Amino acid sequence: MGAIILATGISTDKSVKSSIDHAAIAAKQCIANAKIKAEDITLIINNGNFRDSNIVEPAIALLIQKQLGINLDFIKANNGKDAFGLDLMNGGIGALNAMKIADAFLQSDFTRYVLIVGGDSHPSNNNPADFPYTTVGSAILLGKNADPKRGFQGFDFKSEEFAGQGRLAYFEAKNMGADGRNRLTVKSAPGYIPAALKLAANTARSFVEAHKIPTAKLTLISSQLDAAFAKGLGKEIGLPSAAAMDLFSQFGDTHSSTFGVGYHQLQKQGLTKPGSQILFVGAAAGLDSGVAHYVSS
Repeated sequence: MGAIILATGISTDKSVKSSIDHAAIAAKQCIANAKIKAEDITLIINNGNFRDSNIVEPAIALLIQKQLGINLDFIKANNGKDAFGLDLMNGGIGALNAMKIADAFLQSDFTRYVLIVGGDSHPSNNNPADFPYTTVGSAILLGKNADPKRGFQGFDFKSEEFAGQGRLAYFEAKNMGADGRNRLTVKSAPGYIPAALKLAANTARSFVEAHKIPTAKLTLISSQLDAAFAKGLGKEIGLPSAAAMDLFSQFGDTHSSTFGVGYHQLQKQGLTKPGSQILFVGAAAGLDSGVAHYVSS
């Protein structure tokens, strides 16, 4: 595989209300932690879903790139470098999709560093009580890997039908009025979280069995759909109870930032030493699920 995690960054300041600002703050921290030149980043993937003022265009990745000042003008910069930014929106597993894409790019000579950023906020930036996600930001910087036994070792994704897709988020055009930029409707179908847990567990379990990964050596970073989700998922996969990271009690449901926040916390705890094995498992509306196996370098 071609990608290793070089650094992470998170933004959790509650005074910051914007998902764009949170992602940019996390990215700046991440770049500083990696001790690289920002201009050497050639691919930026934003997997955040919920945007300030319900922005549709341009891509949020480009607004984050602007705040970071990364190769904004190929001609004016006059450094021979450019950067491509894109939004990859796939609910709570978008970061896993981004990891797979980054891994593929890093196996080529197209790019040296890939920056994955996440962050969600209510379009009003007021964080109403009925908005189910925590407004935070995360960033993961990926780089090239020379050791095939380190870095991302494999991915798997599965989907299945569920009534109402499990959870829907939309703005109602007919009822928006003059305040439409600040409105959002989020609806969850009955049984969504248990069904998402079951699909994620089946996807992860089959992946672990197929690749003969010893569960005793794994740390689980998973979606945090409620307070019991991570522990329940770990139990279903057959992991030791302490192996499943509980992010919900401290952060709530961080949605698109979950995997960046989780790996950042592992780093702070000194649990990403070379050879440490991490299983990223995501569940999202659709229903969709994803798994990524990572070995620290």
